[in-house]
Amino acid sequence: MCNNNNKPNNLLIIKEVQEQDEIFLKDRISSWVVASGYVGLAAISTATVPFIFPALKWYLVLSSYILAPALVFCNSYGTGLTDGSLASTDGKIGLFIIASVVGGNGCVAAGVAACGVMLSIASTTSDLMQNFETGYLTPSSAKSMFVSQLIGTSMGCVIAPLRF
Repeated sequence: MCNNNNKPNNLLIIKEVQEQDEIFLKDRISSWVVASGYVGLAAISTATVPFIFPALKWYLVLSSYILAPALVFCNSYGTGLTDGSLASTDGKIGLFIIASVVGGNGCVAAGVAACGVMLSIASTTSDLMQNFETGYLTPSSAKSMFVSQLIGTSMGCVIAPLRF
């Protein structure tokens, strides 16, 4: 009852997976591009958010950007495995931490603003992870998925405020 006809099918599946890996990893995104983009956006946000929310000081925004990668890594890893995002939980963690640091007057406004910062970072990374997962399953390069996410996010930054 042993069926040895599975060997050609297994070899075909292995070859298909190798081709998917090759296509997806063909155009890698440089680490320095990623790091410089994060640092640049963190600098812009650190400079502008305190003007919008005076209770949220620049060093609190900067600390949110320093804390975010630790939380967001776990969120994006879980999103890649399960297609479920806990971005709102990361935002709430940021809310509680920043509100407790500010304390007294303005702690609610500062906490909510920090929640927005953390939530935007977490949701963007989980969306990007889902896009990478889709790009892997539909043989596409990681760079094309990243550029598409960048274009979509840029368009959203312009279109969303115009809707309101």
